[in-house]
Amino acid sequence: MFRHLHFYLGIVLMLVSIFLTAENVPVTLSKNNSNNDSDILAEYNGGVITRKDIELKISKLPPQYQSRYKTVGGQMEVLNAIAAEEVFYQKARQMGLENDPIVLEHISAIEKRFYIQEYYKRNVSDLVFITDDDLLSYYNQNLSQFYQYPYITIDYIQAENEDAAKKALAELKKGISFATVSDTYNQNSYAKGLKGRIKNVRLNGNIPGIGNDIELENIIRNAQVDTLNFIGPVKTDYGWHILRIVDWIEGYQKDFNEVKPEIEQRVRPMKERELLNALTDNLKIKYAVIIDSAIVNTISLDPNKRNSNKPILDNIIVSSSEPRLQYTVRQLLQNFDKLSPQEQLFINKGGGINLLIEQELTQGLMYLEAKANGYEKYFSENEDYLQAKRSYVLRRAFEKLVSDTIEITDEEIAERYEREKERFSTPAYRTIEVLFFDNKKDANTAWKKYSKAYKKHNEQKMQEIIKKYSLKPENAILDHQYNNGIITGFGQDAEFSSQIWNNPVGYLSPVFTSARGDIVFFRTLKETPSSYKSKEETETQLRRMIKSEKEKAKMEEVTENLFVEFNMKKYPERITLTMTAEELFNYADNAARQRNFKDAIMYYDQIINNYKNNSDDYKASFMKAFLIAEEMKQKDLALQLFKEFLQKYPTGDLNDSAQFMIDSLEGRVPEDFEPLRED
Repeated sequence: MFRHLHFYLGIVLMLVSIFLTAENVPVTLSKNNSNNDSDILAEYNGGVITRKDIELKISKLPPQYQSRYKTVGGQMEVLNAIAAEEVFYQKARQMGLENDPIVLEHISAIEKRFYIQEYYKRNVSDLVFITDDDLLSYYNQNLSQFYQYPYITIDYIQAENEDAAKKALAELKKGISFATVSDTYNQNSYAKGLKGRIKNVRLNGNIPGIGNDIELENIIRNAQVDTLNFIGPVKTDYGWHILRIVDWIEGYQKDFNEVKPEIEQRVRPMKERELLNALTDNLKIKYAVIIDSAIVNTISLDPNKRNSNKPILDNIIVSSSEPRLQYTVRQLLQNFDKLSPQEQLFINKGGGINLLIEQELTQGLMYLEAKANGYEKYFSENEDYLQAKRSYVLRRAFEKLVSDTIEITDEEIAERYEREKERFSTPAYRTIEVLFFDNKKDANTAWKKYSKAYKKHNEQKMQEIIKKYSLKPENAILDHQYNNGIITGFGQDAEFSSQIWNNPVGYLSPVFTSARGDIVFFRTLKETPSSYKSKEETETQLRRMIKSEKEKAKMEEVTENLFVEFNMKKYPERITLTMTAEELFNYADNAARQRNFKDAIMYYDQIINNYKNNSDDYKASFMKAFLIAEEMKQKDLALQLFKEFLQKYPTGDLNDSAQFMIDSLEGRVPEDFEPLRED
């Protein structure tokens, strides 16, 4: 803003920081902040919402979002969400949606997963017993997995050819630094970027930045640390190399006790697999399961070869004394199609149709056994299970009361398309031809020759000039130059962009220096006009946009009606802040550091509104105004807040700083202002 101003602002921030941590500042609140989990924050026909319900809902949010919803405003949002959920659920029960066929189908699927989960836990994972002998045996059979490879650091140059390698070595022997020689001769971009020094060479078959050059790795393996002498030039299939070993930390075999926890993590899945295989083998006998291997060998999971399955789609591939364990080819393929792309890839790579059959059978067998043995008693009161059932009921209620009531006409789609046509357009762009130089003398010489050829429309001559004079002839054509102050291939450069767009197609620029320092001139070759997607191309997106807006409005309408129907009464005045002023200051500071200024101001507002003790609210008011002035650059609002600050708090340690901010924002800080410093 003005000379020395940033120095002064630094002092202001330091002063605030000290002030915030002062131990002698009173923070006693005048009101009783005690909370009770059973405090009723809302009530309705059929139940109540307590403080504990709010806190439980917040605790289930990702940790990074919880602080926002612990504020008064955040808790109010959560209360409103729970209230809406409760009346929707009451309405769903009134409508009998708990027995809706679609809901029951979803609940049946989730129940199956819980049956399988409980059966596996109680008959497999809980029964696995791993002894120290098991762990030691695995360790001895897999010693290489627990070997700590050496950690080697090398200086390395990959030369273009033998002659370049010899020149590089000669310069190194003259005492020129390895980094300098690497910059000149290194063809390996990874090593060159590190000034030739490659760390973490482990002798494990892969050299960082180089790859699996076994011959070079053996050279390193047989070398010793020597910072004075060089190895090479040597040639391998990967090229010519010069190197030296600058550091070597020896590898070692890890002790059994050191890796025992890691071994247990590896052995447990193996033991569980053994136990599961034995269990499913017995269940296959119990249910007389037979797999038709002849049909198995003819099934293709490849989507491009699915037609080959048509003759056998209704053939039974798995038969059993239990009808629910019988599968046709069609059923198996349908189940495969329901899997996620990642699961499908896993099956295709892991055994194809045989793995799919084994997976379906294993799950089917565990489900039947769990159901037959009443395993629902283990999850019927499980919170996740109950919440999943409730979610399906709520989703169906939303469909019935909101989503299914939405109608969208062709006229609405056409009107929205015309109104927001620009959203579906590709803006106009220009194509330019650029010549690059490392000095203006060469650039001006080339420009004169290029200009002469351009006036004669001699394209061949212009291309010859590009090849002869430009540093980057292969990058002469730069396409997709939009009128946005950004040059594709250069970055942000408003002046360059304005030259392209403030002149007609065919314009030949003078020699100039770009924002990133390139000496260039260019010619505008052509302009591609903006284009629009048709209404038909955007109809799906338009329909989705309109539906979303209508659903939001309908949701609000239905929610309000249900609040009335079920006599929902909320008591927002009973919501109290659960965070201390110190916690709020910390959250505000963290939000500001992450440039999330909206949240930072929200935290300061919470302090201002809930900690009115002329201390915390005093500091928060100043910091809010300071943030709006310095980070958000909202001058008028900042001025208003600083003036209100001085009116509300006539005295205080930060008042001089507030007055200084007002003076600076109004332009009254003198140019030669020099803050006082203590010697």
